[in-house]
Amino acid sequence: MWYARVTEGTVFGGLQAPVLETLKGVPMLLESSDARVRERLLPETCDDPEDEAQWRRHAVPELERLFLSRAQLVRRDLAGVRKLANFDAHVLLVPTGHEAAWLGSLNAARLALFALNDLRAEHLEPEGFRKGTEKQQHAVLRIHLLAEIQSVLLGDVEIDDLDGSFEDFILE
Repeated sequence: MWYARVTEGTVFGGLQAPVLETLKGVPMLLESSDARVRERLLPETCDDPEDEAQWRRHAVPELERLFLSRAQLVRRDLAGVRKLANFDAHVLLVPTGHEAAWLGSLNAARLALFALNDLRAEHLEPEGFRKGTEKQQHAVLRIHLLAEIQSVLLGDVEIDDLDGSFEDFILE
């Protein structure tokens, strides 16, 4: 996978099928009704039961709307994935202004993958990774992939600023 900044935003290129599958799963993870995901994304926050009930009544619906709106934006951006000219790989444009939604979505998806696959912190370490089931190992790899994309969007990874637009990278 490679990345570059173009006029319209950040391009992620060289995306193969497993990467695309992981990215397309991000909105679904945000929309999950699985109790483990909901508990991880909307944990109890207050010691006092009355305060907790009030928080659930007022804050949780707003947070759920935020997750859904982010999922919709990410899904729209993913619908724009295009095949690279002369290669069996694809490119994705994360438009300028969509970074915050992507960052929040990727983080929530990582939390959801962690919860859905019964992971523990040690699974993220080399020795713990080897001890995980095949399903857990795949989840850890996906968590790391999503973290790499977050690093690019946060500016933690140096990327090239290319002259030109997204259209310069795709097959017409």
